Amino acid sequence: NDYNTDGINAKSTGIYNMVADFKNRGVPIDCVGFQSHLSWNSNLSSYQANLQRFADLGVDVQITELDVGGSGSGQANVYRQVTQACMAIARCNGITVWGVTDRYTWRPNDTPLLFDSNYQKKQAYQAVLDVLNTGGGGGGDGGALRAVGANKCLDVPNQSTATGTRLQIWDCSGGANQQWTHTSSGELTVYSGDSRRCLDASGNGAANGTAAIIWTCHGGTNQKWNLNANGTITSAQSGLCLDVSDNATANGALTQLWACSGGANQQWALQ
Repeated sequence: NDYNTDGINAKSTGIYNMVADFKNRGVPIDCVGFQSHLSWNSNLSSYQANLQRFADLGVDVQITELDVGGSGSGQANVYRQVTQACMAIARCNGITVWGVTDRYTWRPNDTPLLFDSNYQKKQAYQAVLDVLNTGGGGGGDGGALRAVGANKCLDVPNQSTATGTRLQIWDCSGGANQQWTHTSSGELTVYSGDSRRCLDASGNGAANGTAAIIWTCHGGTNQKWNLNANGTITSAQSGLCLDVSDNATANGALTQLWACSGGANQQWALQ
């Protein structure tokens, strides 16, 4: 059980090598703990892979001192990702949150827990509950959507939750505004709780150039998407592909719907 091991890095690799050596020599070891004192903007790109590599050694893994500095959807998304990571691994058999309320915490300036100082549930609480109630996947597959041609991620500018915000591509950061869940009903959602939004074909558009935006989820067909084996994301309503405008690769390039062409600007990888 140690800190700063919440991902694949030099420290966690050193511990991994030590545990592997113990197992090879028959030294009794049953479980490895990961403290996970995180922040709302923590990069969790290798978090699950790190847990999995330890589990593959034949030990249980646990998240032992979880707290996440921050508030709102950013904090909630980190709690969601950590919970999903544990539930995706058969040998992850425990998550201990390091406190109950922000009133009593070793990080008093970071509001890091699931209940605020008045004992009210926060967005983070609902995010964890949503994962637990759906068996770990939030109702579907989740992660960043990487634009293959640009090697950047589908991004909500400035972490906005405003309906009508047009989506862009940006350097992948692991932020809440780049984490998408493909639900069992075919939506692509970002954020959680009251901030949850859906990828939406603006104005029910079905023509080339229709803007890809976020909107309050309402179940309409302009918010249903197919993630296809060839790497495209197509609108269930129009059949058009999610497209990076003008084959652009720079930060801030806008996204739209366009007739599927097989181009790299229409290739996406959920990761």
